[in-house]
Amino acid sequence: MKTIDISGMGGGYEAGCQLMLLRGLKYLKEHPDFDFSVYKSFKNIYGICEGEGDKAKELDEVITKGVEPSGAMHQAVISHLAYIHKHGHDAWIAEAKNHHRKPYEMPSEEELENQILIAHIEWQLKLDGGYNPLAELFKRVPMEDVITVDPNDPESIKRAAEEIARRISN
Repeated sequence: MKTIDISGMGGGYEAGCQLMLLRGLKYLKEHPDFDFSVYKSFKNIYGICEGEGDKAKELDEVITKGVEPSGAMHQAVISHLAYIHKHGHDAWIAEAKNHHRKPYEMPSEEELENQILIAHIEWQLKLDGGYNPLAELFKRVPMEDVITVDPNDPESIKRAAEEIARRISN
């Protein structure tokens, strides 16, 4: 079966998306009457896609088993599954080609699980070896661009929100 890159991130992140997609396709094959209107998202906010009711909870449990998806991963996969469910797999691939996305052969569930496991091991080895992702971030981001927040200090949160709003409006 053909698939397309969902995240653009590669590695274990994309493998997680593909595993979720593969499991979702299997679920939809067994539940052809599934109604994606149970999912709600927010205009101009990506990464928050909430399913309401038992059916959405069931699909979410199936697709995320063994995957620790970000909100963006979840929303992207749900969006792709909804498109495929409504228009069909062939139409999804055709639409992807129209947007210059190259289809490729979807790895098996076992291959995807192995890719995720390897990515987790590699990350843990980096951390165990002293890699500090926050320190790496600060090497690339000027301190004047950093906004800090103390979650226990409402004033800190308010100041951060005001600064974000100021930066967006400029």
